[in-house]
Amino acid sequence: MATILILCVEDEADIRGDIVEELRDAGYETMEAVNGKEGMEAIAAHKPDLVLCDITMPEMNGYEMLTALRDNHPELADLPFVFLSALADRKDIIAGRQLGADDYVTKPVDFGMLLAMVESRLRQVTRMQTRKQRHLVKLYRVLTGQEPPAGDGGPASAESTESSSQPSDPLTIVTVTNDEVDLGDLPATLAADGHSVIEMNSGRRFLDTVGELLSPDLVLMSYNSIDLQAPLVVKTLKAKQEIDFPIILLVPSSMELPSIAEQVPHFDDHIIVPFDRETLMEKIAGLSIKTPESEDLLASA
Repeated sequence: MATILILCVEDEADIRGDIVEELRDAGYETMEAVNGKEGMEAIAAHKPDLVLCDITMPEMNGYEMLTALRDNHPELADLPFVFLSALADRKDIIAGRQLGADDYVTKPVDFGMLLAMVESRLRQVTRMQTRKQRHLVKLYRVLTGQEPPAGDGGPASAESTESSSQPSDPLTIVTVTNDEVDLGDLPATLAADGHSVIEMNSGRRFLDTVGELLSPDLVLMSYNSIDLQAPLVVKTLKAKQEIDFPIILLVPSSMELPSIAEQVPHFDDHIIVPFDRETLMEKIAGLSIKTPESEDLLASA
């Protein structure tokens, strides 16, 4: 089993020591920091799996630390962040969640509840990562024609041969673009291959429908829509922990990539527009074999 590293950011030594002791007794590895500034340095250096953070601290408080983490390190958007605080008012809890906190534990700490919450948050991240990897494997297999045809594997009939060009497990592909991005005949090509292509021009509408009403296998998103910019859309999804599908940023050839390079970590990858189906397949193939977990999924699929 992989070692889980938890960062505890707390300026009161006794409380920090008790929390760290409980975590270590439960089998977790720990790091300690006495304020948000030290906490940010520890995150940058060691990439913990979860952060427990006090709110009222010197130099950089918990709110400031969380804001810096979510704004400046989009590549760590999936890092669970839990506030520890004696501030138990509803307004304080709401303020923390609005900044992107995943949970809130009040002091004095109930260590049984704390450990249960930590385990739950870590399981949730693992589930989301696994589901995203499975989406990537499905994308790769379908777009490269490796999905097995429907049926029992026996000799193909004339009817099955005629429909063999259609995938047995079609994809749901969502595009969120404005007039800056012209996808040409790509949506029609994907639809002709048997996939469901849903075209939108509003980032807000996408946010309103994704989840219960819309479950994409892949999202192609331009930097701008008619109302929201793509980094804000993706940041909102990740804050709600409603993103378990790959999102590829579409960059018009007229836009200088270096000017938006800091935004690319929000996304699984980026692609220069215009592009064709083969280029998209190459991107998906690169994503699907990027991690050992995905290689295992490909081998067992």
